[in-house]
Amino acid sequence: MSDRLNPEAVFLEHLGWIEKVASMASRRHGLWDADAEDFASWVKIKLMADDYAIFRKFRGEADWKTFIATVVVRHSHNYSRERRGRWRPSATAERVGPPLRELETLVYRDGYTLAEAGERLRTAGLTGLSDGELARLLARVPQRGPMRPVEVAADLVLEAREAGSSADAGLAEAETAAWRAGLLAALHRAMESMTHEERMIVRMHFADGLSVADVARALGIDQRPLYRRIPKLRKVLRVHLEREGVSAREVRALLDREVP
Repeated sequence: MSDRLNPEAVFLEHLGWIEKVASMASRRHGLWDADAEDFASWVKIKLMADDYAIFRKFRGEADWKTFIATVVVRHSHNYSRERRGRWRPSATAERVGPPLRELETLVYRDGYTLAEAGERLRTAGLTGLSDGELARLLARVPQRGPMRPVEVAADLVLEAREAGSSADAGLAEAETAAWRAGLLAALHRAMESMTHEERMIVRMHFADGLSVADVARALGIDQRPLYRRIPKLRKVLRVHLEREGVSAREVRALLDREVP
């Protein structure tokens, strides 16, 4: 019996590809570590459902890798929508109300930067606060991971469709996206031992590119000591990232740009 007529054989033959696509899709949807593993297990169960029924729908319009990528990415969107439906604002945001509730949702559920969230809120007429004032407001709620897809690359399924039989080229781009996403994940883990204020400093200075003076004003802290704190925070991050296998060149690119 050919692989095309034996869906279990096709599944086993392409299991590595399924896991790679699931990994790429996880990062696009802000899923890391245990959450990414949960999605990979969930999508494999979906593919095996009803005696591998989804594989029986293959009609040969594209190659197997393209077909599988399309199915896995579609499942990842469904999984993300189900997961997003479980979002609840923090108790502090509920108590304070607008615009903190909307700001928390944009930043910690949808993954916007502080500047992007502020622009959206001002455009919608929901606030007249500056980015600095919004940063001080956001510091009142606990930091949470984003639930919005992380925009690190074009959808793997689109790459697969455009490339046709060159699905391996799409995978190379996806692996580059995974490297970038992995670097951000390592940075997030490095911040776990920091205080909430330190995480806000790192996010605002290194990620959002705010100057030391702007960070100090936003958080309502003394500017001069902050000039001494930032190099110490950079050192802590550097040590942690290098322990995780991030190269010295990558660490320098991430941490060594100076913002006055």
